[in-house]
Amino acid sequence: MNNEKYMFLTDAQLKYEIEKCENCAEKPCKNACPAGCSPMDFILACKVGLPSDFRRAAARILTANPLGGVCGVTCPEKHCMSACVYKGLNTPVNIPAVQATIIETAKRLDVLPKLSKIQKNGKKIAVIGAGPSGLAAAVALGRLGYTITLLEQKEKPGGMCLLIPDARLPKEVIQSDIQFLLSRGDITLKLGVKTSDPLELLKQGFASVAVCTGLDTPFRLGIENEDLAVPGLVYLENPAQYPMTGKVAVIGGGATALDCAATAVANGAVSVELIALENLKEMPLTAKERQALLDYNIEISGRTRVTRIIKEGDAVAGLETIKVSLAPGKTFSLKNLSDIPGSQNTRREFQHMIVAIGAKPGFQKIDHPAIFYSGDYLNGPTTVVEAVASGKNTAAIIHQYLEKGEKLNIENPIKSAYILEGYNPRPVSLETDFFGRPIKSPFLLSAAPPSDGLEQMKAAYEAGWPGGIMKTAFDNLPIHIPAKYMHLFNPDTYGNCDNVSEHPLDRVRREVETLVKLYPDRLTMASTGGSVTGNDETDRQSWQGNTKKLESAGVMGIEYSLSCPQGGDGTEGDIVSQNAALTAKILDWIMEVSDPAIPKLFKLTGAVTSIAVIMNAIRQVLDKYPTKKAGVTLANTFPTIIFRKGNKTTWEEGIVVGMSGDGVTPISYLTLANAMSGASGIAISGNGGPMDYKAAADFLALGAKTVQFCTLVMKYGYPVIDHIEEGVSHLMQDRGIGSMKELIGRAQPKPVTDFMALSADKGISAVHEELCLSCGNCTRCPYLAVTLNTDKRPVTDASKCIGCGICTLKCFSGALYLRERTKEESAALIASGGSEPF
Repeated sequence: MNNEKYMFLTDAQLKYEIEKCENCAEKPCKNACPAGCSPMDFILACKVGLPSDFRRAAARILTANPLGGVCGVTCPEKHCMSACVYKGLNTPVNIPAVQATIIETAKRLDVLPKLSKIQKNGKKIAVIGAGPSGLAAAVALGRLGYTITLLEQKEKPGGMCLLIPDARLPKEVIQSDIQFLLSRGDITLKLGVKTSDPLELLKQGFASVAVCTGLDTPFRLGIENEDLAVPGLVYLENPAQYPMTGKVAVIGGGATALDCAATAVANGAVSVELIALENLKEMPLTAKERQALLDYNIEISGRTRVTRIIKEGDAVAGLETIKVSLAPGKTFSLKNLSDIPGSQNTRREFQHMIVAIGAKPGFQKIDHPAIFYSGDYLNGPTTVVEAVASGKNTAAIIHQYLEKGEKLNIENPIKSAYILEGYNPRPVSLETDFFGRPIKSPFLLSAAPPSDGLEQMKAAYEAGWPGGIMKTAFDNLPIHIPAKYMHLFNPDTYGNCDNVSEHPLDRVRREVETLVKLYPDRLTMASTGGSVTGNDETDRQSWQGNTKKLESAGVMGIEYSLSCPQGGDGTEGDIVSQNAALTAKILDWIMEVSDPAIPKLFKLTGAVTSIAVIMNAIRQVLDKYPTKKAGVTLANTFPTIIFRKGNKTTWEEGIVVGMSGDGVTPISYLTLANAMSGASGIAISGNGGPMDYKAAADFLALGAKTVQFCTLVMKYGYPVIDHIEEGVSHLMQDRGIGSMKELIGRAQPKPVTDFMALSADKGISAVHEELCLSCGNCTRCPYLAVTLNTDKRPVTDASKCIGCGICTLKCFSGALYLRERTKEESAALIASGGSEPF
């Protein structure tokens, strides 16, 4: 068994699980997590895959669950995975493995999150027991300003986690989690200290004591010669002390019994058999633990009770058993079991026996208002994550008691929503301005369905959006909004065939007035346009009249739709801004009456022969009005055609839709890059494409002063603003960028590397054989350079491979990569007619 591969995902596996996640608005996975960790959020946080993303994702995990690495490896399916919506479709997202891999990657990249310094409150608290519950309680209290003394009778912290074999939980994972949390507060760990009297600790000046000692006293079977059996917890603590080379019987059906059995196999036992009262289905094991039964070839005897250990001299010589039955219609419990007469059996093949049937607290409970109990000591046997939740709850209860003298009622003792204090999700300020008006970040809602009305804008503002542009509206015009106007090209690329809002401009004016009053700190804008009939006087009045209506409502900016890709803009062509002269004429009408204090944005398109020509025409108009604020919006959705089932009998119905989202991002990049060469200082608000924070940062680096979003919000909802802002802020921190002023235009003045300047050094494809799944897809190489050997592994012909890289991009398992060529491989390519680098 490849333990590392078993616990942590490969890059390709991680990508698959991340892309599978639906990022559900209800967050059922978070609701199912005892520690209140949100898989939806940490999965979305690391979607781009940069080091700063793993820092953000790890922060989402560790501030909710300071033993996030351990829990990622050990968590059962019954928590988050059981709540995953994909469970009802095929298989759930492997959330624990994703979590474990994120934490492991953050450690490897040295990007574990940092927490701010804490202000001490002068009060001391003692925590007895450095298992999961005690560790969680210690760090939660430490972050609240308390000075913590953590007392552990063993020589290492970790509690029962230390007894889980490395094959299921590497000690390095435990140690690094503990190192993280102990460094996040004023916590002194004292090892080898047995404490049995919390009252004495109170006398020493501790304001409170948390007892988190767990279940440390093994249950006994109460049968003859039981002293010859090794208690499971004792065996796991030091298996080398109990060599077992013969056949081993492990009594018990839980995870501890499995760990004992697996450890015995790993240490040389001839064979191991689990003897349990449960049948296999009833055993409280995770899917990975059940797989371990097969991996270690562990036999199982269910519905069996051991009645006596047979003794020869001082050694085990076998055991006696009897079969048991479960009362019909009853769930498994000891009280519902009964012996089956006549089913006694003597088995003399066993030379060793381990008893792992559970444990109880060994610590004597003391009733005192300043002494609190936590973890398995309080709740009985639980999972690691439930113990962490209990520790966080105990910290909250103690804090309430010490600060207010009141008891905090916790509805569920093994479920906690507490988040460790001191993490800054936005380490670099994103503050900027929109034509002189301060805004907390440059990210705005585009004029689109998510901004089509008062309620939508309020929802956006409550979620944290700095501003938005209400969907394009007119007065006194018939509006046609087709049914089913939204379309999907793929999960990240949408299309729409609507033009504008069905709401009249007068309604939008009233909604603008309300929004400005309720949210004076937000940038509330609106979008409109005018007629393009060819009658200049009528058209001028239309554009100017709509402008004055919105200005009188107190709008903070107006955007003009000059580029609706679905058409309908008038006689001069489907998209006004494809015509430089018409664009300039309309701009002049608007700027002529424009209030200098209210910025104007003119929405252009990337669907032009040269955006620089349009920008130059706009520049000439704006130069006539040097005291008035104006800019452009680029690059909008892109005009495309899509076929769908309609009323046509000869073929499917073709309709023009504006493609948006990930599919148009590269188009928008190029449009922005080209626009800057002809912009001459024109302010640009970027839109059309960005589906993650990195694309938004790219827009800013190309020179956009703000970035607008539509498809991203339709997919992830208004709360996605947090991920956009956090992602950009952390990216800026990693790259040493201290402000928006430094980020905007950072890719200029030459954002595009010239074709002839691209490197001609040709790599060659190679394979990580341990990742190869022998699908043979790489043999579809367009240069016929890849074949398969007898083991169905790819072999690359150096004389044919020109290093295009398509095979590495298509390889879904991540097995293929490009490496540097040897001199001999370069010579082979040249000899076959390939070009030399120059």
